[in-house]
Amino acid sequence: MKNIFLFSGQGTQYYHMGSDLRESHPGFEKNLTQLSQIVSDVTGCSILDIVYDPGKQKSDNFSDCRLSNIALLTIEYALAETLIQADIIPDAVCGMSLGEYTAAVVAGAMTFETAVYLVASAGSCFDTHCEPGAMLAVLDDISIYHNNDILYHSTDIAFDCHGKHFVIAGDIKGINKAEKYLRQQDVCFQSLPVAFGYHSRNIDPAHNAYTRVLNSYSFRKLHMPLYSTVTTCCIEYLDGNHFWRTAREPIRLMEALESIDNSECYRYIDLGPTGTVANLLCYRKGQRPVSNIFPIVTPFNNSQINYSKLVNAVNQNEVSSFATHV
Repeated sequence: MKNIFLFSGQGTQYYHMGSDLRESHPGFEKNLTQLSQIVSDVTGCSILDIVYDPGKQKSDNFSDCRLSNIALLTIEYALAETLIQADIIPDAVCGMSLGEYTAAVVAGAMTFETAVYLVASAGSCFDTHCEPGAMLAVLDDISIYHNNDILYHSTDIAFDCHGKHFVIAGDIKGINKAEKYLRQQDVCFQSLPVAFGYHSRNIDPAHNAYTRVLNSYSFRKLHMPLYSTVTTCCIEYLDGNHFWRTAREPIRLMEALESIDNSECYRYIDLGPTGTVANLLCYRKGQRPVSNIFPIVTPFNNSQINYSKLVNAVNQNEVSSFATHV
């Protein structure tokens, strides 16, 4: 069975993410420490002191994109390194939004140091050029968006899960209009911990500044398949424009995963801090077996249990494969 590493994006970060795995797994802690030194060298900030600030609660808003995006990148890549060191090797990667940076690092397109610089630069560009924005996860069918002028004209679709769940984004004024309408209609929604309306017109003013940064880099050849939630297919090379598209265009996770070769049997491993991608896959009707989907880090202090389940599943598969070939 092959492994595909899945990386979530903005809005899935929170204070103390991965703290239980950090306490129980020395390898993960070591990787975090080493990566945090790289972050410090590039940005001058101590990212672990920020993420694991004892004065913060998990429920506190962690939306400063200059810090939260780097924190998410660091946690996800530290976990990827931990799995690889345990001989759980990815055969392919897929990232949502910011998660495409982590996927690109794992796939060899750039170093972690370069990714930190690009993510930090994105935060600076958004802070400098964009008005504050927001994102809402809406728990209803997406048809209500297309059939309502308030939602349609005030916000943009950031992500359609193809079920009873979608995400909208926009500037504060537009999101406020959307919230008012959704409350009037008794539609459940939840604000995401972000400072801007990613995947919407809210970030368009940062386009020129950030693409100048992105286009100053040449990306290396990928050494494994990277399934993009922008192009919805396996991509062969990356350029600066691609990473602008990961921030601006809608997330098409389901379409990207449907493009994976169905003749292969994959183990879907969610390396984000909430298990969001794993949950989306589990509730996707008529798709891959739930037994092949593995979250690891979650906010519920069960990360070590989840990690052990994954390791056991991999080991059992290896034993079964060996027995089959004997």
